[in-house]
Amino acid sequence: MFTDLRRAVDDVILKHQVTPDELLAAVDWLQRVADAGELPSAGILFHKTVLKGTAGAAYAHPEKDGASHWEMEGPAHRPGAPVLHTPAVLPMRPDEPGEPLIVRGSVRTTLGDPVPGAALEVWQIDANDVYSGMDSGDFAPLDIPNDSTGVPADNLRGRIIADADGRYEFRTVMPGTETFGLATDSPLAALIRALRLEGRRPLHIHAIVSADACLPLTTQIYFDGDPLVGSTVEGAIPAQAVRETVRHEDHRARGLDRPYRTLTHDFVLRPAPEATAAPRR
Repeated sequence: MFTDLRRAVDDVILKHQVTPDELLAAVDWLQRVADAGELPSAGILFHKTVLKGTAGAAYAHPEKDGASHWEMEGPAHRPGAPVLHTPAVLPMRPDEPGEPLIVRGSVRTTLGDPVPGAALEVWQIDANDVYSGMDSGDFAPLDIPNDSTGVPADNLRGRIIADADGRYEFRTVMPGTETFGLATDSPLAALIRALRLEGRRPLHIHAIVSADACLPLTTQIYFDGDPLVGSTVEGAIPAQAVRETVRHEDHRARGLDRPYRTLTHDFVLRPAPEATAAPRR
C-alpha cells in the first residue's frame, strides 16, 4: 500500500512541479497540525474514501447496475428506532421547529423488482442543528457541539416499513446543518478555507435500507439548491444523491399549520449473491 501511495504522491509532485520550498511548507503545515492536536480531526479529509473501500465495498461502482450510492453511517446513528408503517410520521415534538417535509419513493432491486416490506431506518439533525439522544462526546475526536438536553431520545428517528409494492412515505422536517466543529484559528481550518471548502456538512437525511435477499444499503439523501453540496470537506456528493424539493401551499388539507415540501427518492438495492446464484441441478 505504501508503494502505491508513494507512486501517487510522486505523480502529483511531478504533475504540479512542486518545489523544495513548497514541500517543506507542506511538512511544516503537518507539524503545526500535529502540534495543535488536530491530526485525528484531519482524517475527515479522507475518512469517507477509506470507508467506501471497506464498509461500502458491497455498493462500489453503482454506475454499473444503477444501485444507490453508498454513504458512511456516521456517529449519530442510534439502533432501536421506533418501527413505523408507511405512510409514517417520524417521532417529533408537537412544536417541532423547521419546515415540514414529506419524503416518498420506492425500494427496488437493480433487476427492477419491487422490494415489499423493505425497512428504512432514517435519522437526521433537527432544525436547531441537534441530533436527538447524543451529546458532543459521541462525536469525538471531532468537537461537534450537540446538546440534546430536553429533546426526546428518538426525535426524528424511525424504522419505516415499506408497503407490499415496496413504496414508502414519511413526514419529517427539513434538516438543519451539521458542523465539523473545527476551531476557526486552527491550521486545519486554515487549509479548508484556502481550499474554499466549508467546515459544515450539506443538508442531509441518513438511511439504512434492508430487506430479505438484498445487500443492506447505508446512504444519505441530499438537497438540490444547497450550496454546501459542492463544497464539502469529505469529497464530492454524487449527483444521484441530490434531490429536488417542491414547496406546497395546501398545508391545511394535509392537517399542517404551515406550507410544506415534498421530495421523491427511490432506493435501489443489490440482490445478495446467494439470491442470484443459479439453482443446483
